[in-house]
Amino acid sequence: MSQGRYPWARLAPMLLVATLAWFGTTGAAAQERIPDPPRENGLYSDAVRVGDLVFLAGVVNRDPDPATQFRNTFRRIGQVLEEAGSSLERVIDITTYHIDMHAHIEAFIEVKDEFLPELPSWTAVGVTELYSPGVLIEVKVIAAVDDDG
Repeated sequence: MSQGRYPWARLAPMLLVATLAWFGTTGAAAQERIPDPPRENGLYSDAVRVGDLVFLAGVVNRDPDPATQFRNTFRRIGQVLEEAGSSLERVIDITTYHIDMHAHIEAFIEVKDEFLPELPSWTAVGVTELYSPGVLIEVKVIAAVDDDG
């Protein structure tokens, strides 16, 4: 291999060493499962904390009233975040999956803004089906961990 044609090739070993030093030799950050131990069904963790971030699995509620369903979903998100050392005020990103994007979006936005006053980044996705029957929305969250968490 010609150094003139591929000058970056000399840097590859140095980049590998720097990457391993930065991330550790395993290449994966330590993970804390919330709750620990997971519930008996064992299908998933409610949240996974990695460093100073916490990633929540999709949260749903089955209440037949849309506004109540949305409020209960955000209440549960708040509970899981507290268990993980974070809070609704520390949410930095949400992804929402909507069965009918336009039927309840205004009610959802109103509830979202009640619970997330800091206005995190938000991606809304319309879907044809969610795992749980009767669920209108599923919410995934990424949040920062409190400094003392």
